[in-house]
Amino acid sequence: MKKAVLLDFYGTLVHEAEEVLDRIAEEFRRAGSGKEPQEIHRMWWTGFARATEGANDKNFRLQKSLYAPVLDEMQRECGVCVDVSALVEKIIEFSVTSRPFEDSLRFLGECPLPCYILSNIDTPELEKMVQKWHLSPCGIFTSEMAREYKPRPGIFTKGLRAFGFAAEEVVYAGDSLRNDYYGARGAGIESYWLNRKNETVPQGVKALPDLYSLIDVLKEL
Repeated sequence: MKKAVLLDFYGTLVHEAEEVLDRIAEEFRRAGSGKEPQEIHRMWWTGFARATEGANDKNFRLQKSLYAPVLDEMQRECGVCVDVSALVEKIIEFSVTSRPFEDSLRFLGECPLPCYILSNIDTPELEKMVQKWHLSPCGIFTSEMAREYKPRPGIFTKGLRAFGFAAEEVVYAGDSLRNDYYGARGAGIESYWLNRKNETVPQGVKALPDLYSLIDVLKEL
């Protein structure tokens, strides 16, 4: 029997940083990179994933401290020079201003189980967002608290311990196939991928078009 729902935050409850990445892509274009916005997006996510993979345990670094090194690496790869500090400020600003999805607010209002947030983000930013949008999760757990990042199973097992649940007692939902779906599964948690962009669903993956769709799933569990 399931006792709670654990949720990712950015891209799941609130919008992901697509607009910020578009701004970054535009700055790189103005600097002469010649790369399409989609390629700049890909470079960012690839570099950011690599940065979080190396920032765990004794090597842990806050998420906000990883932004500049990723952008520096992108500059070198593109052979351009951009205002990294200004772009870092934009990313941090986004992290405390992103808007909730309407379906997510409906889900939080109707979910039959207690909801908790487990997210890759620095704690102060998540706390500001919860307060800003008057959200009322039963608990939050961040990469800063875990000193590691999704998709590592440790952040999930530490979050479960903090919330007081066993893996089989919860479900996890998030928009990242790598970080959320496979990460939670790696910790023994039943997980659901929010396929908001209608991408091809790998065989065997439990996918939903949005968070509100999880309501019907929970009713069946």
